[in-house]
Order: sequence, then structure tokens, then C-alpha cells
Amino acid sequence: MSLYKKKPYQTDFPSDFDKSVTTIITRIEDNSRVIGIMFFRHNFPQICTVPLIVSQTLSSKLPSLTSLFQTAIKEITDEINKINPMVDRMMEDDSVEGVIMTNKEGVPILTNTNLVAATNYGIGMRNLGQMAQISAQEIDPFDEVLILRIITKKIEVMVAPRQEFAIVVMQHARTNKKNAKLMEDKMNANNK
Repeated sequence: MSLYKKKPYQTDFPSDFDKSVTTIITRIEDNSRVIGIMFFRHNFPQICTVPLIVSQTLSSKLPSLTSLFQTAIKEITDEINKINPMVDRMMEDDSVEGVIMTNKEGVPILTNTNLVAATNYGIGMRNLGQMAQISAQEIDPFDEVLILRIITKKIEVMVAPRQEFAIVVMQHARTNKKNAKLMEDKMNANNK
């Protein structure tokens, strides 16, 4: 059994690989830190330059892992596609300042605000959503946070934290006229 990587020959490459692809593969292959490459098509290895013992293990394990990965991506995509019409409706609402859909790391994947603000809100709300989720489960292990609502002087933020993504909706803070008048009177009294 060979413990060394094999060199791919030009004839080993599939016919649909053009010169630039074969050049890239050869350049990757020449890197001393690369053990070898494997190219699968329809769950069968087409090119294999890894040592034989490694290729046997990978050939049997990778197709099933790839299948699981593809299934997970499909499930996540299906869930996001269910949510998308709601996000589109929210984006069209005049009272809504911004809508951000983030991945599980808090990175924006869909937004109608600028990217810097979306990233800041996404990461911040992800962390807050996780803390709220943990707190809710400490109180009742069978409960979960569906929507988190934060109201500041300037803005109202609603977050729907999920395992694989989160939706953040921002709008101008709606103040009750009665409460606004009381707050204004208190501020004026404090200034005197």
C-alpha cells in the first residue's frame, strides 16, 4: 500500500475539465501540505490522488456525509423559503425601517438596510436572542422564545430567533401619547 500521494496525469481528468481547472488542481496538488485530492461525481470517485489507504476510507464515508450535508442544506433552504414571503411583506410596510434575515452566526443573508448596520444588528440581536433563549429555558425547560421585542427611545426592534437563522425587524418606536406627555412633563419638571 502506498502512503504517498499519486500524481494526476492529464488523462485522469474528466473530459469536461478545461485547462484552467486542471492547472488549478495541479497547483493544489503540488502544495506540500495537501495530502491529495478526490473528485466525486454521482458519489463515485473520478480523480483520486490521496494514498490508497486514505482513499478507501474516504470513498466509503464521503458520499454519505455529502448526502447528509445536502439534506441539511435543503431543509434550511425550505425553512427560509417559507419565511421569505413574510419578510417581503414586512419590507414593503411603510412603518418598518429595516428587515434583516441572518444566518446562525448573525451574519446578514437578506436585508434592506446598509450592510454595516445589518451586521451590527444581526450579531447583537443574535447574542441577545441566545441569552433570552437560555433565560427562558432556565425558567421553564419546555419553553422557548418566539419573539423578542426591545423598545428604546428611538427605535423598536423585534427579533424572531431560530436555530438556523433569525429575523430582525426595526421600526420607529411608537409612543403612547399619554406616556409621551407624562415623560415630557417629568423632563420639564426635572429641568426647573
